[in-house]
Amino acid sequence: MPILIALWKFKYWVAIAILFILWVFQIAYTNHLAGQLKDADSKCIAKVQGIEQKHLKALAAKQDQINKVSSDYEAEKSKQRVKVETVTREVQKIIDRPVYQRNCFDDSGVQIINSLITNDSSEPP
Repeated sequence: MPILIALWKFKYWVAIAILFILWVFQIAYTNHLAGQLKDADSKCIAKVQGIEQKHLKALAAKQDQINKVSSDYEAEKSKQRVKVETVTREVQKIIDRPVYQRNCFDDSGVQIINSLITNDSSEPP
């Protein structure tokens, strides 16, 4: 009977040793997979950043192109605005009746001035 107990204790320690070795191998393999996962993650992030940089450069180029087109449009618009203002100013300078150098008043204006001169009162008519 003591041999069975000794054999039982030996099997117990052998089983514990085998489980310990399996546990150590499992931890090592898990760490190995975690390292591969981190490497893959860093490569993925690098690719994403590269693509993002390309898109940002393309976006900046398109924005520059849009700004150039917009400035060209504004320049043309301002040229047209100057032409419209010039035409408007010329229309406003049209004189509808002739003005003479010596005769500045028409007949009714001369009569009113003559009546004011002959009238002694300072009140307007």
